[in-house]
Amino acid sequence: MKKYGQVILITALIFATAPVWAHSLWFNVDDRHTEVGKPVILELGWGHKFPTDSEIKKGMLNQIFALGPDGQKIPLKPLSNTTFQWIPPQPGVHTISATVHPGFLSKTSQGYKMGPKNQFKQALSCFHYDLRGKTFVCAGKNTKVQIQAVGDPLEILPLESPFGLKKGSELAAQVLFKGKPLAEAKVHATYAGFSDQPHTFAQTLHADVNGVARIKLAQKGEWFVSVTHETPYPDKTECDTHKYNATMTFRVE
Repeated sequence: MKKYGQVILITALIFATAPVWAHSLWFNVDDRHTEVGKPVILELGWGHKFPTDSEIKKGMLNQIFALGPDGQKIPLKPLSNTTFQWIPPQPGVHTISATVHPGFLSKTSQGYKMGPKNQFKQALSCFHYDLRGKTFVCAGKNTKVQIQAVGDPLEILPLESPFGLKKGSELAAQVLFKGKPLAEAKVHATYAGFSDQPHTFAQTLHADVNGVARIKLAQKGEWFVSVTHETPYPDKTECDTHKYNATMTFRVE
C-alpha cells in the first residue's frame, strides 16, 4: 500500500498540470568556479519556471554524478532531497549530470496513469519519458577546455567553454540525439529573472543542419537552455512515443 501511494503521489506531482516533457530538471549552483578540495553546493530545480518552481520529491531522482576531465564519474553527496555537495578532486572542468527515473504515462478515459497502455483497458495514448539536466563547475584556473559529452540519449553540448561568457556574446551549442547531431532541433533559452510565468523563454530558435544553435546572451546571470525531442515508440501495442527533455545551465558575467 505504501508503494502504491508513492506512485500516486509522483504521478500527481509530474502530470497533473502538464505533459511530462513540459517539466524539466536543472541545476542551480552556488559557485561555478572553485578550487580543488573546496565543497560546492548544487540544488536541483524541477518544474516549468527557471530558476525556482517545484521541489523534486523523494524517489524521482535516478542518478546524479560529476563527470571529471579524466572521464571518471563521481557520485554527489546528498544533503537533502534537492541539495547535494560535491568536492572537486582534481583541477579542470567537470560536468554535473542528473536524471529522473524514466517511465511510461498512459492517458485513459479515467485520467493519466503510470504504465504502458497495454496495462489499461481504456487507454487512449501513451508516451515514454526521459528527463535529464546538466551544468558545469571548474576547479582551478583552466576554464578554456572542450566539454565532453555525457552520452545521454538527448544532450546539449557547448562547443566552447561555458566559463567567462560575457553579456552580448553568443554561445554555440550542439544538440545531439543518440550521439549524432539533431538537425533543426527546437531550442529554448532563458535567464533568471526574465519571467515568472511557466513555459516562457527569452529565446526560441532552431539548430542548423549540424544541430548547432547560437544562443544570444543578452543578460548577465544564470542561463537555462532546454531541448525536447519526440520519436515513435517501436511497439505500438505498448506505447506510442518516446519524449525526451534535456537541459543545460551556465552563468553569464
